[in-house]
Amino acid sequence: YYILNIHMFNINKPIFIVIIPIVLISLVSCSKDNFSFLPLNEQWIVNEKEATRWSMVKHNNLPTLTGSIEWKNYMNFLENEFKKYGVVDIHRNAWEFDKWTISEDPSNWTLSVDGNDVRVAYYGAYSGKTDLDGVTAELIYYDHDNPPSDIKDKIVVIPTRKHPSKPYSTNYLTNFTYNEYEYVLDGDTLPEPFEFVDPEVSFTFDIWYQLAQRLDQIPEDGEAAGAVIVYDMAYDRTKGLYTFPVPDHYDSPTLILSREDGAGVIEASKEKKEATIVLNSKIEKSEAYQLIGYLPGKDYGTDKDEQIILTNHTDGPSITQDNGALGILGIIKYFSNIPQEKRDRTLLIYLDCRHYMPGMEQAHKDVSWLKKNPNLKDKVVGLIQAEHLGEMDYKEVNGEVLPTGYTEQSYLWTRNNDYLIESAKNALDRYGWSRGMLSVPERPGPNGNIQQVWWGVGIIALANELRDNEDCDEYSCDESLNSNSPLVWNGSSCEVWTCLNVPAYGQGGFLGYYWNKYSDISKWNSELFIQQTSTMIDLTGVLMYSDLEKIKPILGDQSFRNTDMSIAAPIDIEE
Repeated sequence: YYILNIHMFNINKPIFIVIIPIVLISLVSCSKDNFSFLPLNEQWIVNEKEATRWSMVKHNNLPTLTGSIEWKNYMNFLENEFKKYGVVDIHRNAWEFDKWTISEDPSNWTLSVDGNDVRVAYYGAYSGKTDLDGVTAELIYYDHDNPPSDIKDKIVVIPTRKHPSKPYSTNYLTNFTYNEYEYVLDGDTLPEPFEFVDPEVSFTFDIWYQLAQRLDQIPEDGEAAGAVIVYDMAYDRTKGLYTFPVPDHYDSPTLILSREDGAGVIEASKEKKEATIVLNSKIEKSEAYQLIGYLPGKDYGTDKDEQIILTNHTDGPSITQDNGALGILGIIKYFSNIPQEKRDRTLLIYLDCRHYMPGMEQAHKDVSWLKKNPNLKDKVVGLIQAEHLGEMDYKEVNGEVLPTGYTEQSYLWTRNNDYLIESAKNALDRYGWSRGMLSVPERPGPNGNIQQVWWGVGIIALANELRDNEDCDEYSCDESLNSNSPLVWNGSSCEVWTCLNVPAYGQGGFLGYYWNKYSDISKWNSELFIQQTSTMIDLTGVLMYSDLEKIKPILGDQSFRNTDMSIAAPIDIEE
């Protein structure tokens, strides 16, 4: 047996784990020419001081939105750090786009109703512009059960919909409750699967449920003069809440209010009072780019080269949205200590930038580096995704945001292959990633129910054969104009993403409090970041040194085959 000291992953006391022979077999399987990848060398793993230094760059550049000075600062830092660790042939796949921008000074996004100023939590992104005099119009209330027939040239006030009552739809169960999983640490701290989670326990699902309603579509479709979206959240949960899914440009200046500030505005809208919205924004040409680079393997530059993609997006409003590139930096740092001749495969860095751009990935699909390089699939044999690292869980009690004392729910995804799954379980145990749920979306969970769907850029690892609905992509489905229900998501035509069908691991926290720009480094957990990064280093080693036949995914009927996976799909509408 092998005794592994994981003191560095527990702030209270050293823990010694006796790893039984089945794990030793896994260690040996990674050995080539007297080189053993495991156990990890602690001297090569990013330490707390280093992780904090990296994260301070993100902290000092919030929100980090593609094309902005803050995003460019973050990207320059990443590129310089990658070069320091031996990354070569760095390429910027660049293009120009119309960037909507507004000052973070609240005097540039204001609301007054009947001559009285109202506190505004944040602005609605990409929603047009006014000058400092604003736009003035009559308020109109939007009742979801009995919507007004005409909102054109009025300022529409829209509260978010309430959660549905039981029985829940598959869409709600999939996207807004805990699902099944293969394995988890500290699972007794998680709420029951497929049940409503009260925001007083954790508001992660609640905040996502409200965001996912895409209420910005109402003023856009109705040609409203402006819009006020009222979230059923305390001000501290609503301030700095960036619009997501990110709309394409539309011309209906939109503001966001909290529950306490929105109540009076809702009443004023029912009385058809007058209001003025100021949204002093501008549109300017800016450059976006995807960053590509290589940490060479032993066969780099030859026809024999095999590559593992390390991927995530680099844009977002908060400390963890998105800091996956820092986790990838930790992986690159670790493998840079291994001689090139001992790196069986090349690590290909592919950092996307389209997640918080107008219209998101779908609006910029033709410029994607993967789309322009379809032959890349001939070399790629694996994928690692990392995003939303170091997140903690929060709740709202009596209008106050409080930590729950637990880590944010987070997911470790892999493909349907027993060896990949067992390796992931072992890695979770080694590094003590609390509440890290191992999910295998391509097969049902232990009780026969769906497992958490794979979201994020890492979804490109999945199989083209199983993603064949030409009307859908990862973020939306074309809907019938005569239906209030979303289409069933059967997959993608792979027009937005390249579908690789390779062995893969993905990591992602569920965000919770990290949708907004005020979730900075004070709400980030360095120990958890190191645990999660160490887990992904370990699993990168699995992809680096395993025989490809041994880790080949088994294609079968996905557990979410008849599930609406679209994160932008309309939410349940109760009849």
